[in-house]
Amino acid sequence: MDLITSLTSQVMNKAMDGLSRRHQAISSNLANVETPNYRRRDVNFEGALDQAIRNSRHEQSSMRQASNDQELALHTTRTGHIAIGQADSSIEAIEPEVSEVKDQKYRTDGNSVDVENEMAQLAKNTQRYVALSNMQSRSLKSMRAVITGGS
Repeated sequence: MDLITSLTSQVMNKAMDGLSRRHQAISSNLANVETPNYRRRDVNFEGALDQAIRNSRHEQSSMRQASNDQELALHTTRTGHIAIGQADSSIEAIEPEVSEVKDQKYRTDGNSVDVENEMAQLAKNTQRYVALSNMQSRSLKSMRAVITGGS
């Protein structure tokens, strides 16, 4: 993991991917509100992302540096330590999962889309995406300021 692909950056990118996919699912739900037997769809990624974060915090990371035929290994021994080394592949492997919500019927025609619920989910999803986007932007601005010397 290097400065550009830090754990925080990877997590924010994957969360934004998941939120974008959820936005598509909600839009699809709203577009099919009048379709008989349509089952609403949802996107799940938070559990897998949380587990990948936990795994990366508890795994030992190492950075190897060849110096006079010796290797220098850095290990994290506590969860608060900064992991230095390769990017965590478990986070990169996470794909948001789109699934139909079963056992839920809203109307007699079999459609399970509740417009009010979908609109509330859309607003909540949009707020999360905007917040992550702002955090990503601030992070990149900070990095640019460090690189350019604050000018």
